[in-house]
Order: sequence, then structure tokens, then C-alpha cells
Amino acid sequence: MKKQSFMFGSAVLIFSAVAAKLTGALFRIPLANMLGGTGMGYFSGAYSIFMTVYAVSVTGLPAAVAKTAAENSALERYANLRKIKSSALFFFAVCGLAFTAVMLLLAYPFCKLVNGSPETAPAVLAIAPSVFFGCVTAVYRGYYEGLRNMFPTAVSQIVEGLVKLCAGLSLCLLVLKYPQKFTAYTSLFGNGETAVLSAAAAASVLGVTISTAAGMIFLMARDRIGGDGISPQMIAKSGGRNCTDSRREIISMLLKTAVPIAAGALVTNLTSLIDLVTITRSLGTAVSRSPEYFHKISGGIPADGLPNFLFGCFTGLAVTVFNLVPSFTNMFGKGILPALSEAFAEHDTEKIRSCTEKAVFVTALVSLPSAAGISVLSGEILRVLFPAKPAETFICTASLSILGIGVAFLCLSSTFFAILQAAGRPDLPVKLMLAGVIVKLAGNFLLVPVPELNISGAAISTLLCYAVICIPAAVKVSALTGMGKNTFLDMISRITFCSIICGGAALLARNIFSERLESIFLLIISILCGGIFYIISGFLLGIITKNSLKSLIS
Repeated sequence: MKKQSFMFGSAVLIFSAVAAKLTGALFRIPLANMLGGTGMGYFSGAYSIFMTVYAVSVTGLPAAVAKTAAENSALERYANLRKIKSSALFFFAVCGLAFTAVMLLLAYPFCKLVNGSPETAPAVLAIAPSVFFGCVTAVYRGYYEGLRNMFPTAVSQIVEGLVKLCAGLSLCLLVLKYPQKFTAYTSLFGNGETAVLSAAAAASVLGVTISTAAGMIFLMARDRIGGDGISPQMIAKSGGRNCTDSRREIISMLLKTAVPIAAGALVTNLTSLIDLVTITRSLGTAVSRSPEYFHKISGGIPADGLPNFLFGCFTGLAVTVFNLVPSFTNMFGKGILPALSEAFAEHDTEKIRSCTEKAVFVTALVSLPSAAGISVLSGEILRVLFPAKPAETFICTASLSILGIGVAFLCLSSTFFAILQAAGRPDLPVKLMLAGVIVKLAGNFLLVPVPELNISGAAISTLLCYAVICIPAAVKVSALTGMGKNTFLDMISRITFCSIICGGAALLARNIFSERLESIFLLIISILCGGIFYIISGFLLGIITKNSLKSLIS
């Protein structure tokens, strides 16, 4: 059974993530241009509710199954590996059905009473089955990731992305083109344009449900046809069925890892849920304090629909761009988890330190300059991606500039959390994220009601949230892995300095050419200038060297 190295496995996942996120961007960006701030408010509301339930039911599964499978693979307990997969599939499929039923039953009362937007309910109903499909998919992905075979995860992500793109946009366009055929299903939740946008948002998230079903079907077919590479001889050599744990022991083992990770993911997704619950209500307070100010910046949107419109602008445009880079760098954490789990199981201190340094280095190398670029080029990025929505772009520019800085903290936190999980300390991410969520909640309540800040207040609280999470996580990782604080600080400080140069060069290029070039060409030139100066400064400071690149590949 051939295993992939950390960097090769990460490269496979990153390639698939790039492809999936490109298709995701091709889905979310045209969708925002079609639905606008109001429609994206409904879409984002449903997606926030879904991601909260998804965090509880699914998020911990791949890591738990991967960690357990990696440990059993390292000990050559192949019969137990098979039993882990079958036990996990049955138990978590049942859990997925239960959570789907809860979403279906509580969709309308939650949207009406908590979010204050019953128009979001059809989209919640449409996305609810994704929880079940996600549970089954997560088990298969975690199993093969634990065997250090990242191809099933990679291909299934691409399948999901392509199906979501095609199905989601097609269904949304169908509703917008023939609204009278669909508004009857959402008339209970709104009238006129509200009903049309509610139905269109529901149609687009139905595409998400179809895509998760497609990913599940692919993995089931691939498992049946391709297998896992474990032969009967390998099972017999490892002791066969006589050396397997009971199903209860396996489920208990998985839950010990999955529950803390799921709790941590829930806390992470609570930031989205907090935004859903607090932003629209806090914006209502801000609008009542200064109606003239909001009338001026919103292009005449009615006051009663303005909070949802601004919420949709923030989550549909600014947060969409904010999440692009972390979705790529998350793959470094997923790639390192099996290798680090094996290293900790074998008590190989040198391998633990080496894997940790590689993961942190490559995450910082990508995320820090990206954070600088997004922060200084926020307006250009939004204008290029959302040309049909100038009002929404104008409103979101300051928010994205603030969120850009938070990209670095979020990316590094994800890698730190994967390392802590591999080290057998999944409780630490939960505690750290809980502290971040408290900061986020307090920030939203204090900052969003200020009229001049409005959704920029939510961006500031998000930045502070991830900073509070990231810094203590770095300290814990240094202590647990033997990486050393001096090594970590030297690495991060040099990359940060190069990233500041990158951002400064991009900003200078933008200012020089802003009146001479169209937005798309201005953005390209600015990115190229920033990238060139980043690479040059990286070579001069010894960050990007032949030896460092060679060590990453090895």
C-alpha cells in the first residue's frame, strides 16, 4: 500500500482546492451579481445556518477518521482499518439523517424568530439534505486521507465544485427568467421582488445540495471499484478479525477526536452565526440612528430592507473574497495531519519538528503576502469581481480591506489547529476559538451599531477574533512540537517584512496607474508588481532559497 508524502499529499489537495475554489468563485461571484445584496442576504443566511449544523455533524469526521486510520495503518492493523470505515459509515449516516430532519423542522421558526428574515427559510429547506450527504462523504474522505491517499478527496472536491457551479447557477437563472412559475412556492415568505429573490436564493443552494450528493456518489463508486489497497494477505498478517476493536470501541474512539474538533468547528462557525443573528439587528439600530447617512450610501434601498441588504453585501462579497485564500491553505493542515499523527504515534521528535516547520513555513509563505495584497487592493478586487454591483462594491471596500489583514491570522490558525489535533490536543483549539468568539460577539454589539462603521465594525471584530485565536495557538504549537519560539518568530518576522514590501509595491503601482488603466488591468499590474518585489525580498532575506524549496518537496 503506497503512501503519499506530506508535501505531495498537500499538493494534491491544494490542486483540487484550487480547482474547487475556482469553480466556487465562478459560482459565488456571478451569483452575487445576479442576486445583489438582498438576495445574497437570503443565500448567506441559509448558508450560515447550514454551516453551523454542518460543523456539529460533519466537520470533525474527516480528521477523526484520518487520525484513527493513520494510527492503525502505522501499526499495520489492517483488519481494524476496514472495521473503522464500516462502523463510521453506519453511525454517522444515521447522525446525518437526524441533523437533516432537525434543519427541516426548525427552518421557518429559526429564520422568523432569530434572524428576523422568514424569506431565508426556503433556502434552508433546500440545503438541509446536504448534511446527510456531507456525513457520508466525510467518512470516505477521512479514511483515505488517513491512508495518505489524497486523490479521492481531491477528485470528489472537483466533482462537487463543478456540479455546484452548473446546477446552482442554472437553477438560479431559471427562477429569475421564469419567476411566475416558482414564486408560488415562496409566496408564504414574501411578495413581489422579495418572493422572487427568496426563490432564486433557494434554487441556488439547491445546487449545493445536488453537488454534495454527487460527491458522495463518486466516493462510494470509487471505493467499490478502486478499493483501498489492503489485500487479504495484509489483513491475515495483521491478525485478521481477531485483532479488531468492537464497533462500540471504534465509535467511542472516533467521537473522542471528532467531538472536540466539531466543537471547535462549531465555535468557528459561530462567527458566521453571530453575524447572522447580530448584524441585521445591529444594523437596524444604526439605520434608526442615522437614516440620512444610510440613504446616501445605499442608493435608495428602503429602510426596512437595508439591514438585510448590507448583511448580504458583507457576507456575499467581502467575506467571499476573505475566504478564498484560507480555503487553499487549509489543505496544508489536512495534508500534515496523517504524517504528524504517525510521527506522534511513533514518538519521532525529529519528524514532528520537521513536519511542523514545513507546514507553518508554507502556510505563512502563501497567506501573509495574500493578506497584504487583499488589504491594499480591496476596491480593485471587488470592482473586477462584481462589476454589475457598484453600490455593493462601494459599501464593502473598507470591510474587505480590514478583513484582508485577518486572512493571515485565519490561515495560520487552521494549520496550528491541525498540528494540535495531531498532537492529541483537540481541546486547545476549542478553548482558543471560544475566546475568539467572545471577542467577535462583543465587537459586533459594540461596533456595528455605529453608523459610520456599520459592516466595517463586523470586519474589525472578525480581525480581532482571529488574532486572539492565532497568537496563543502559535505559542502552544511551539511548546508541543519542539519547533522553538525563536525559529517561529524568525520565520514569521522575515515573511511579514517581505509581505509588507509586497503590499507597498502593489499599492504604489495602483496609485501610479489608477487613472490610466481599467480596473482589471490595474489589478493585474498591481499584483504582478507586489509579487515581483515579494520574491526579490524573499531571496535577499534568505526565505526563498534552493534549500528551503528542496526541503519542502522532500
